[in-house]
Amino acid sequence: MNNRWKVNFRLLWGGHFLAVFSSMVIAPMLPFYMEELGAEDQASVLLWSGLSLAAPAVSAALTAPLWGRLGDLTSRKWMVVRALFGSSLVLAAMAFVDTPMQLFILRFLQGALGGVVDAVGAFAASEAQKQEQGRVRGKLEGALAAGSMLGPLLGGIAFGTIGFRSLFVLSSILLALWTVLSYIGLKETRRETIVAVQSAGMGKQFTLLLRERKVILFLIAGILANFGIHGLLTVLPLHVKTYVGDASDTAVWVGILQAINWAAVWCASSWWGSRNDSYPVERNFIIASALCGVAILLQAFAPSIYWLVIWRVLQGFASSALVQSVFLIVTRTSLADQLGSRIGMTRSILFFGQIAGPLVSGLSGNSIHTAMLFTLHGSVIITSGLLIGLFVRGNKASERMHKQQKREAGL
Repeated sequence: MNNRWKVNFRLLWGGHFLAVFSSMVIAPMLPFYMEELGAEDQASVLLWSGLSLAAPAVSAALTAPLWGRLGDLTSRKWMVVRALFGSSLVLAAMAFVDTPMQLFILRFLQGALGGVVDAVGAFAASEAQKQEQGRVRGKLEGALAAGSMLGPLLGGIAFGTIGFRSLFVLSSILLALWTVLSYIGLKETRRETIVAVQSAGMGKQFTLLLRERKVILFLIAGILANFGIHGLLTVLPLHVKTYVGDASDTAVWVGILQAINWAAVWCASSWWGSRNDSYPVERNFIIASALCGVAILLQAFAPSIYWLVIWRVLQGFASSALVQSVFLIVTRTSLADQLGSRIGMTRSILFFGQIAGPLVSGLSGNSIHTAMLFTLHGSVIITSGLLIGLFVRGNKASERMHKQQKREAGL
């Protein structure tokens, strides 16, 4: 990395981390905040908590392609600054809500006005050298994992010390400061190499994306991977309870297992990203999906809670390769003036799996044993790897391309 790119990447990584952190910081304590805002009974608390947790994902899925397209037409730096500022503004407003409905609306706006993750991804993809795109994507995946791990952890601590409203204000201030730093420090060094943006509208861009067979297969595999990974969120507490019994012990163990999983994702993301620069992405996806699926299957029939710890480490290590590989394939098959819109479209498509997984688990939880649900989700992830292995062609061509890139880079 040259010095200019190092500055850019540090600002992008920090913005990515803070955006995820500030979104996740409220997640474990949201039911308590709903009670504080006047939710009258347990059913009301659970309803508003569920709606508020899902709202950012739904609104982000709707708006991500639009923000990406605007970045292609104008400036990807301004999309990063806009997303950071929008997130900061919404968080500040959350500190002053009085009802669950108001919080739900702001959570919806958080997804619609934010989009830091995709804005950062498009900026980084357009600036990184071709032979470094996998490593860059892997490091950004690590920022997501770090925010997902530390957000709930520090949110739980802050809840008992400074309270929700102060926590929102503090998060807003941090994002506002990073907005200023990004405005001053980010520089688009390769914008002049981008040809005139194609005049095709969003519908045409979406059609062009889905014309590429390899991209379609990776998108389907990504949906399956998200279905399997996120579907475990609903069933994990029930599964842990079968081992420990007590409700308070269950909460502690769920927190530990989630933290361990995200820590493994954080540690492994860059390693998988570097492998994607050196070896065919198809091969890495197949290996990672097999390891992740097997780790989930082993959790289904673990003999004790301590074995869950081991398999969660393996799950986190392997799962860190899956979604980043999908985005890397989309990046490599996109022209420079399509990056923002295609990354946004990819995010929207992958949300189908992220939403469907927990929904299926939630609807099936009362009628199917938790071990069977773990088996289902593990099998779905293994299927995503089989899909790539059976139908994606050109592995040898990919290997030749990577060898040529390494020779050109002097590696």
